[in-house]
Amino acid sequence: MNPPDETARATILIVEDQPDMRALLRLALESAGHNIEEAERMAGAREALCRAPVNLVLCDFHLEAGESGLDLLRELAPRSPNIAVVMLTGDTDMRVAIDCLRNGAFDYVLKPFSVEELQEVIARALDRQRRMIGERQRVEDRVSSPSRLSSHNPNPVLRMARNGVILYANPAGLTLLGPLHCRIGETAPQFLVDILRKDVPGEAEVEIAGRTFSFAVAPIPDTGDFCLFGHDITRFKETERELVRLNERAQTMALHDPLTGLPNRTLLDDRLAQAIALCSRQDKKLAVAFIDLDNFKRINDTHGHQVGDRILVEVTRQVSAAIRKTDTVARWGGDELILLLPGLNAPSHARAVCERVKRTVQAKLAGDPLTSRLTLSMGIAICPGDASLPEALIQRADTALYRAKAQGGNSVVLFGETGGPNGAGVG
Repeated sequence: MNPPDETARATILIVEDQPDMRALLRLALESAGHNIEEAERMAGAREALCRAPVNLVLCDFHLEAGESGLDLLRELAPRSPNIAVVMLTGDTDMRVAIDCLRNGAFDYVLKPFSVEELQEVIARALDRQRRMIGERQRVEDRVSSPSRLSSHNPNPVLRMARNGVILYANPAGLTLLGPLHCRIGETAPQFLVDILRKDVPGEAEVEIAGRTFSFAVAPIPDTGDFCLFGHDITRFKETERELVRLNERAQTMALHDPLTGLPNRTLLDDRLAQAIALCSRQDKKLAVAFIDLDNFKRINDTHGHQVGDRILVEVTRQVSAAIRKTDTVARWGGDELILLLPGLNAPSHARAVCERVKRTVQAKLAGDPLTSRLTLSMGIAICPGDASLPEALIQRADTALYRAKAQGGNSVVLFGETGGPNGAGVG
């Protein structure tokens, strides 16, 4: 056997509950020139890790008393990234191996194993560990040395101690700190300190002097310090807000009439279904009222669609102002509107509400010579009583409206008063 390579020697902690296996592992690794620490259980492993610097942990997957090497692996991965971990297992289930690797193990060794196989795995793990430590050191040197940190980086870069003291800032970082009245060697503003105190370092967004910055936070190994890489995302956030606004507008347009801004048939269907369900739960009445503008067609034909549209918008505004916040007015089409009046105690209440709406709107229209001859015809269906399904309620309200128009318009008719489609009362 070749003499051990001095540069490859390491301190290895063996965590194994079987004395014979522990002795075998010690012999195999000492023959490769390594210093050995031993532990039988998790508690002993923790003590050994606190007692002396360890380069690698060789841990059995299954320990006594239900303990698992996986638990130790999960403890070490975030706290001690410079310690390589190799797992020992007699379990041939690939899921065990996958669990180990996913949780940060460098490799695993299946029992039984040869001394040569074990030494080869340990050598590879230590080699990778040394390379990773070297790379981390190079990164730390670049971050901690102002002369090496790119002073031409247009984005702010800060180094901060865990207690929030700013240790370094590149030129863009100094520009950022200016409005905050903070300098190197002083404690950073609270919002930057809060970023460091997150359980898991990552990214955070902050508002500074009217600009939005995204900070990526990375711990600097073995120092307790953090590096904050800032990026001005103000334009991105503005674009994001604009997209949200456009999306909301698109959703509004999909559910509202483009001329009047009232709910369209799609939204009306949803509101009507909710109102029917609420009606049954509260033991109240729901009125569905069909509204038609008498004499509107004559104005539209005489003065044109632009004038007609303006009048229709004004009428819907007046109707909306005359009803409760819990009521709904929707555009059915043309000059026809639908009112949903939930929470009523009796059909007579529906008539009273509709008569009041009609009077109020017509009084507003009377002041304009162009609209002074406009009146409202309204047909009402009641749930429960006239119908309990959405389509049936609208159909029966339409039937009542037809009767109101047949009477000369400017009237309110309940479906129950029409005698039904064939002249017979409908309950």
